[in-house]
Amino acid sequence: MANFRKSFNFRNGVQVDEDNFIVNSAGLVGIGTSVPTETLDVRGSLKVVGIATIQDAFIGVATVQNKLEVGITSFSSGIITAKTGIVTYYGDARYLQGMPTSQWIDVDAGLGYTSIYAAGNVGVGTVDPRFTFQVGGNNNVSNFSRGVGISSVGDVTVSGILTATKFYGWGIGVTGLNASDAIATGTLNNDRLPSNINKPTGIITASSVVANSFVGAFTGTATTATQLTGTPNIVVGVVTATKIIANTIEVPNTGITTVSKLFHVGTGGTALAALEGGRIGIGSALPTSELQIRKTSGSLLEVIAETGQSRISIGQSVGVGHSSAVLRFGQTDKSFDILNNDNGSISMYLHAANNSGINTGRFDWIYGQTNSELMSLTYGGRLGIGKTNPDNTLHVVGTSTVTGNAFIGGNLTVAGAITGSITLEDTITSNTNVTSGISTFNDVETSGNITASGNIIVAAASSIGIGTTAPIVSIDARSQNAIFDGVSIGNTTLVDSATLRVTGGVFSSIAGVGTTATSSAFSVYGNVEIYPSEGAQASYISLYSGEVSTDNETKIGIGTTAAQSAVDFRLAGKGIGGGVASFMIPPIVTTSERVGLNTAGKEGAFIFNTDTKKFQGYTGTDWVDLH
Repeated sequence: MANFRKSFNFRNGVQVDEDNFIVNSAGLVGIGTSVPTETLDVRGSLKVVGIATIQDAFIGVATVQNKLEVGITSFSSGIITAKTGIVTYYGDARYLQGMPTSQWIDVDAGLGYTSIYAAGNVGVGTVDPRFTFQVGGNNNVSNFSRGVGISSVGDVTVSGILTATKFYGWGIGVTGLNASDAIATGTLNNDRLPSNINKPTGIITASSVVANSFVGAFTGTATTATQLTGTPNIVVGVVTATKIIANTIEVPNTGITTVSKLFHVGTGGTALAALEGGRIGIGSALPTSELQIRKTSGSLLEVIAETGQSRISIGQSVGVGHSSAVLRFGQTDKSFDILNNDNGSISMYLHAANNSGINTGRFDWIYGQTNSELMSLTYGGRLGIGKTNPDNTLHVVGTSTVTGNAFIGGNLTVAGAITGSITLEDTITSNTNVTSGISTFNDVETSGNITASGNIIVAAASSIGIGTTAPIVSIDARSQNAIFDGVSIGNTTLVDSATLRVTGGVFSSIAGVGTTATSSAFSVYGNVEIYPSEGAQASYISLYSGEVSTDNETKIGIGTTAAQSAVDFRLAGKGIGGGVASFMIPPIVTTSERVGLNTAGKEGAFIFNTDTKKFQGYTGTDWVDLH
């Protein structure tokens, strides 16, 4: 046969002879049939060498030579036959038949159900039962031992110890009983007792005892005794009495003494009462809370520890846990503490029950030796220190020390002097009258005139602005006019009564540096270097409503004199404050401020939005987040 090393792809099926092998267009494979009805349809014998995994199998006759292992097998009908070996079944075997050696016989008594019974004796723990039902034992009925046998007429033979709660029936065959072992409880009727009882022990039940007819002494247990004299010791289980009068009632040293339902001390329980529901009343027979102390006049609850701490715990955890509050005395010498062990608050309420009334009380802190009130807080919210009836929200009598900040929302009235330095806000509304010393102000704003009878001295690093709040030079009156009798620039005096004396260059409206032909108001040919003047902290260039333009060949370096790109920020701020200024701040706007920006033709614009905390770029149609 030819050997093809190639893959084939057949569409619409493939067929070998008439019905030897066929794969139809539906993907069904048939062997021995031209019309397969299953995914694999085999007509004839099937031999599998290896492991075959089948989810569902429908087999007419299956012959397994060695071993067949299946999970769940369902037989709708038919017969299972084992020629040799043992067939083991699990589960419901209600329909199993033909077990002649088992002796079990199915019987229907017409009661609506069927029963089975054994045709012979049944043995448990024995292979040779001689009784109808036998557990253990030997096969010798006359000398039966080590077992239990029950006959079909109800006889029971027990060779060991028989233990039962009760016995019923006729006991004529009982010839001997050991009273100390065999009779432990129960009652003997009077007609079963002899006329004379000599030295009985145990329990005696008598409906009546004729006076003076009993000789000797009772020992043991009396179930019912109407009168007892002398000093007898009585041990009983339950005592039911209208009244018990005793000088002393002792409870056992060990175990639990239980009083059920109700416990009363005093007339009707008015001294002490304990209810079954867990309520205890002192002075109340029917307490309405878990612990109630009630007196007609005056009451006292004491918690005393002769050494160590005295504590009262209130909360939601056992053992003074985290969810509890504590009243404590004695943690330190002679101290009283209020503790909240949890992370909640400590609150004190006045007038919490919402009862009607005008005066709702106050909080008082009183020194007990003199009964003087140290501090008081009225229900209206006025706190007085050294003042019983404070006139203001905070009323302090005596010296007060404030080591931190103090905020006064209204007026401040000082009857005496203010000593020490005071740092005031930027704007002061006041009349200042100082006859000596130096007064230093940060900002001074006046709506009237400033008149000086002496000199007005401005420090070298300060500026004076006329018509502006942001002067950019020592005297900035760029939006105002000035009239001077004489001006000296670069000199300390006016020479020859000159109206204007300038030491240095004077520029007109057009100035040129390095050139005599200028094309603008200010032209520089060459390098420009700006250094801070003597005593100044830094140099700067200010431009108002102007524009700085460069050509496309210009490079600008910030922090460097050797720029490597059109705008080079790589060394900006290096070395200033340990490098903390080495960053660039883009324009900062809010979302509403961004709406007013002129973005026409500004694709690539870059801002930081303070509302969204995002860097944003303009695409030409909308602003988008960059991260």
